[in-house]
Amino acid sequence: MSRFARARMFIAPLVVGFVVSGLSFPALAEEPAPRSLDPSTYTPPFTLSSPVDGRDHYSDSFGVIRDDGDRLHHGIDIGAPLGTHVLAAAPGVVTRITEGGTAGLYVEIKHADGWLTRYLHLNNIEPPKPEPEPEPAVEEIAVPEEDGALEGEAAASETPAGEEAPAGEDAAEPPPTEETVPAEEPIVEEAEEIPVEHKGWGTPNGIAVGASVAAGDVIGYVGYSGNASSNAPHLHFELRMPDRTPVNPYPFLTGKTEPRTLYVVPDITDDPIATSIEVVGHFDPGEGFNGVVWAHNGVAYMGSHGDDEVCPASGVRRYDVTDPTTPVELVPLPVERPGTRTSAIWVGDVETPSFTGTLAIVAYTACDGDSVGDGGFVLYDVTDSSEPAVLGIYDTGSGTVGISDLDVWHGDGVVRVIAAVPNSRMDHEQRLGDVRIIDVSDPVWPADIADWDFRRDGPMTMRHAVAAEHDLRDLHAAGVAFDVDGSRAFIAHWDAGLIVLDLSDPSEPTFVGRDASLGHQEGNARSVVLDPASGMVVVSHEDLDPLEDEILGTSWGIDVAFDARSDADPVLLSTYSLAHAAPDDDGRVPLSGMYSPNEAAVAEGYLYTAWLSGGLRVISLVDPTELVEIASFIPPTRVDPQRRFASPNGNIGMPLAWSVHIDGDLIYLSDLNTGLWILRLEEPPLGGQ
Repeated sequence: MSRFARARMFIAPLVVGFVVSGLSFPALAEEPAPRSLDPSTYTPPFTLSSPVDGRDHYSDSFGVIRDDGDRLHHGIDIGAPLGTHVLAAAPGVVTRITEGGTAGLYVEIKHADGWLTRYLHLNNIEPPKPEPEPEPAVEEIAVPEEDGALEGEAAASETPAGEEAPAGEDAAEPPPTEETVPAEEPIVEEAEEIPVEHKGWGTPNGIAVGASVAAGDVIGYVGYSGNASSNAPHLHFELRMPDRTPVNPYPFLTGKTEPRTLYVVPDITDDPIATSIEVVGHFDPGEGFNGVVWAHNGVAYMGSHGDDEVCPASGVRRYDVTDPTTPVELVPLPVERPGTRTSAIWVGDVETPSFTGTLAIVAYTACDGDSVGDGGFVLYDVTDSSEPAVLGIYDTGSGTVGISDLDVWHGDGVVRVIAAVPNSRMDHEQRLGDVRIIDVSDPVWPADIADWDFRRDGPMTMRHAVAAEHDLRDLHAAGVAFDVDGSRAFIAHWDAGLIVLDLSDPSEPTFVGRDASLGHQEGNARSVVLDPASGMVVVSHEDLDPLEDEILGTSWGIDVAFDARSDADPVLLSTYSLAHAAPDDDGRVPLSGMYSPNEAAVAEGYLYTAWLSGGLRVISLVDPTELVEIASFIPPTRVDPQRRFASPNGNIGMPLAWSVHIDGDLIYLSDLNTGLWILRLEEPPLGGQ
């Protein structure tokens, strides 16, 4: 399936361990295996009924971020008028009734197999006692007795002081106490006799620790005690496993689930896990959706992501990293393409007859990969980092989704861009190819040089044979890279594999060779990078949906190394993949993390790949026939603030290492949820070149 045909990608967490906090530290923590999140594990052995009288419609607020990400919502909130009956959701025994703190008045009930339900923010406001009505004044008339005393005086003297009047038929009975009222006949005030907001408060008679309750029994009343707002009375309802792990009650109350339904809250961690890598600096914008990253001349650039209808289009954030231990936020590059996300960034110093200075090129693609967006790239003058200015705009054209990847070559007064425009050949009104070559030597007026498409321009016999085995839309270009001198280009075609083009005449790209092995059973060639020193090309094959059925899977993805030095077909050398990315002996792949390669970079004999939940992996290229991991960095587990990404089994807490760039001895890594990380390999690097 095409990456751009998916409605949404599901990303999962890797539960990470503790590492000593601080800006610079070695991480000695061992990387843990992913925990199981099979929803059946989190299904209670009983049926839940509505915990609020008259309410059977709910919203799923489980796992919502609270306190700026410091905690997550462990239940769901059910709004109702103050005093509405709160009902036991299942049979059980009351184990706790507590009042105070943020929970306010709450009741806990223990059910079958030790499962628990909790009912928070119950009404604890005692209604005001009614003022006694004054008795009407009665004018007393003195009637003389025979002895001349008044009637009132005689009555007052009938009972001597200090003695009680005898109890007769007309004597007043003492008011009933809780002990004297039978549990099955609780005192209920008439609604019209007290204000609506005081229909019910506290807990009903008979509801005490140790009391047995049936489903539907009244155990309290909706309120706003604790830290709830008085403007929004509601019940905070929790379902917990016997070990007190919070479980989302929403799917069990409603029978409704969706791919992003969260069953349990993730483990939130403060520290990353690093092996042979030093953390130099970190900056978290706090908004999530952190995208592609680049660094040049003491400035780091971090793009913004988007997903379907949630597309904040935050532009490109920038940071002064002249002191990499303390990144300082600069004014962002202005947003010029609404409805898009940042897909690629390139920044460098160029010199042409039309422009001399620092040029930034930012590529955009539609947030919804199935829809037409305002895609293309924008060229900025960032020579003065304090005053970035737009120079020009390149539009990929009507019907296209935008650019998935680009690379830049410059020299001899010329600047060229090669860009991948997925399925441009299928969707563009003029049927332009997926691979575009653009002259941006005058950045104010970018100009097309050529376009190329495997489905149109590849060798006829080859393209027909490949098209017979694949959906044509799955043969789109996804990743691109120039050779060192700009004379060749390497194209990662999603299901057509790695293709090499001759660009000695950039106006007429010609086919050189193709790797037919694909390297991954489903193809999915996502990105490509070149090692200039060795001529090795590495293609990352991603798979965001590795399940062949509901249980068995293929693989989350793989990095594949090729020898592409000759003007012929590239030669497969070796592969690398995470242990968590491959299926086990039973053919099952882990579902609690998404261990797929996303973006990669090569420098000084090392391959750096961002493996989403698997974090950053650093691979030595010394022996191209055996790719060996020598360092790793896994960002802290966080929840996507936009709550758009979840694993296939519903977890939304995850590290999401997204993009990586190397500048000198510094590694710039973006994490979708935790922002910009500045790293450095420990010295001496292990297995380096």
